Amino acid sequence: MTEVTEVTEITEENLQKIILEGNEIVLGSVEVHAKCVKVRNDSGIMIDYKPAFGATAIPDWMADINARLAGLVRTGVMAMNDQARIRLLAMLERCSGDGRMLYRLFVTSRVADDGSHENRVRDLIDPDFASIDKGLEGRARAGRQRIERVLLEAIL
Repeated sequence: MTEVTEVTEITEENLQKIILEGNEIVLGSVEVHAKCVKVRNDSGIMIDYKPAFGATAIPDWMADINARLAGLVRTGVMAMNDQARIRLLAMLERCSGDGRMLYRLFVTSRVADDGSHENRVRDLIDPDFASIDKGLEGRARAGRQRIERVLLEAIL
């Protein structure tokens, strides 16, 4: 998998030029961060869904895509059973309150030399998180496939 090495803020005016030059652009992204919290002397999990590359100076259309991706991840990828939640809480308690990124999803697009659109849906899963939730990889795969179908339908 190719890692994103540079994230450059662009204006709406430059977007079309960048796409036509064949550069890959990020259409949307979400990261899942989790940490252990204490509520009335009881341990719990706080999960935060945020754009993978920051939320500053992004166009409205990207904010909408980010929100939709976060919803998909929340209801699909993060739909853990109770036993997985218990194991996640134990894992997070060992992190000493720092928390960690459990999952990252991002969608990119570029115009190929033949004029067709090439969309990619990629994700990264924390290996420790994957080891405590055996259904996680299947749910992540289903989420990626759902996004790929939506992108294909949008192009056709």
